[in-house]
Amino acid sequence: MKIVMKFGGVSVADGESMRNVGKIVERFRAEGNDVVVVTSAMFNVTNSLLDAATRAGKGQREHVLKFVEDTRARHIQSARTAMSDKNVLERTIQAVESKCDDLKNILLGIAHIGELTPRSKDFVVGFGERFSAPILQGVLEDQGMKAKALTGGEAGIITDDHFGWAEPLMNVTTLEVRQVIDPLVEKGVVPVVGGFIAATQDGTHTTLGRGGSDFTASIIGAAIRADEVWVWKDVEGLMTANPAIVKDARMIDRISFSEAMELAHFGAQVIHPKALESAGRFQLPFRVKSLSNADGPGTLIVKEVKVKDGNVVKAITNIDDVDLITVSGASMVGTPRLAARVLEILTDEDIDVLMISQSSSEESITLAIPKTDGSKAQNALELSLLGSKQVREVSIEAGLSILAVVGAGMRGTPGVAARVFGTMAANDVNIRAIAQGSSELNISFIIRKQDAPKAITALHADFKLGECA
Repeated sequence: MKIVMKFGGVSVADGESMRNVGKIVERFRAEGNDVVVVTSAMFNVTNSLLDAATRAGKGQREHVLKFVEDTRARHIQSARTAMSDKNVLERTIQAVESKCDDLKNILLGIAHIGELTPRSKDFVVGFGERFSAPILQGVLEDQGMKAKALTGGEAGIITDDHFGWAEPLMNVTTLEVRQVIDPLVEKGVVPVVGGFIAATQDGTHTTLGRGGSDFTASIIGAAIRADEVWVWKDVEGLMTANPAIVKDARMIDRISFSEAMELAHFGAQVIHPKALESAGRFQLPFRVKSLSNADGPGTLIVKEVKVKDGNVVKAITNIDDVDLITVSGASMVGTPRLAARVLEILTDEDIDVLMISQSSSEESITLAIPKTDGSKAQNALELSLLGSKQVREVSIEAGLSILAVVGAGMRGTPGVAARVFGTMAANDVNIRAIAQGSSELNISFIIRKQDAPKAITALHADFKLGECA
């Protein structure tokens, strides 16, 4: 098999974790598989880089210098822990030192100018993968394999210049990735590609958005016609519910891309939705594998899964800490552009809308917003809309959760919504807002956060998910 293996931040958190990655790669190569590795930055490094870039933009030179030295020490220590071959270790440390010097220079340049542009921010936040890929190359070499570290751009991933959320130019990317990766694999070399980062056609660094390492794995897998993409996690696979809430939650053996994307959007943050969308388009099977149980099959995500009789719902998921924003006013009736205006205001403020619902009377629009952005969203909408004749009030309600009931078996099956809401009523759970997509793959609704565990457990039991996962 030709497998693209993606390892996230937890997988490469330190030297011991990286050694474990090396053992996993070597094991499956020994079974005759061709392997391409995609790595994220070490745990929390990307967040730290973003913070350092922001502080540099404010001229905080001392923080920049301390941050670079701390980052240098962390990565070198990880390399020392992960490798025993002195020559390999020396080459790896030199690579890390060189990249740390580059990082220091760019951050000091930003601090000197006192301005952080989207382009320079992309350059800085991508350094996490530029550190982890050479260290992982060293780990593989230390364990007797041939390996080569590449950035996403060096691997052939070409994007537009939408910094912070660049889109791959798939026609040229497919050709370039194939020309770079295939010859390495044919020579027995394991390519180690830094996820999340890419480049424009003129070589300018870009990033694919947070969670972009999954997307990188999907892009490479599609380009080289991989048999599967394996995403290694600290969980067994996709679950019927959060096992911390539901004791009899079970792993899902097979699930469709469309179902997995719904779960990913509504809280099951195992694979990024953009990666699943890309994989679905190219019919590239994804598999969620467990770092602690490499022998386990994990969850296989494919284009379509046959729905068994009675298996209406596949899983229950939730997003906690949600604020509910309601824009209301009798004059909103017959004003079709107002909803677009509301969404435009929130987009301009970089606020993610998790769910939207509009009353049939058209007198109100309800939006679910992450708690961290709730007050910001309310203020932006009040400033922009309260002076108009259409909007009377912009209110906010906190302490809420979104629950999503997901399953391909819901499509065309009458009475599912009635059953869901009947279960909520029987358990004294009040529903604040409801939304259902035209695909009929999910029913999502908003309840009090304190009621979420009770609601999830009741729905899991009602649909017998512990028995038919």
